[in-house]
Amino acid sequence: MIENIFFTFLLSHLVGDYVFQTSYIAKYKNSKVPVLLLHIFIIFISMFILLLPSSLNLKNLSIILFLTLIHFSIDSLKFKNRAKKSFNSHTYYILDQVMHFSSLMLVSLFYNPQNLFISLQYTKIISIALFNAYFISLLFYMIDGFKKPYKRDYLGYIFRMALPFIKYYNNILFLIFSFIFIMFSILLMIKKEEINTRSELGPLSLSIIITYLTIWR
Repeated sequence: MIENIFFTFLLSHLVGDYVFQTSYIAKYKNSKVPVLLLHIFIIFISMFILLLPSSLNLKNLSIILFLTLIHFSIDSLKFKNRAKKSFNSHTYYILDQVMHFSSLMLVSLFYNPQNLFISLQYTKIISIALFNAYFISLLFYMIDGFKKPYKRDYLGYIFRMALPFIKYYNNILFLIFSFIFIMFSILLMIKKEEINTRSELGPLSLSIIITYLTIWR
């Protein structure tokens, strides 16, 4: 149960920190206090809604508020040190998310889920899908050294997000579609002459590995 509720918290984190984080919020949350507070509010609302009706419980609501405070503290650390190069690297990006994920695991030990609207199994699948799409995409963008302005790669998102759903329903189809996606990505790389870490092949390969290790029926 702890593992399952962790993935519900993970889903709420990914929704608030990635899906509903606009380019404006991403650009100014580390330099403007009102934007940072808006971001934190979105994080809270994402958790509150995705954890309904259990989030209406006073104890659970207190845990959500506590987790929101932790998220604010972690983001404030980046806010205060935004001018330092070390805080704008892929290494710190990983450390930042490790801190967030650790806090999610911590509160999962104390949270009492009650009749969640979304099936716990589907919550896991969706959270891994969003992790593949957003987290991995930004990671490879940072590894590549911010060479170009960040743009969401929607075709890559579709490929990587589809993997957990395919893996859950059929392992053979997962292998087939993984091969098809890889071959298609290679063809795109050849066509664009784009041989670097930010190409779709790197994120896709990592997504395949993560999906294989985490999604089991």
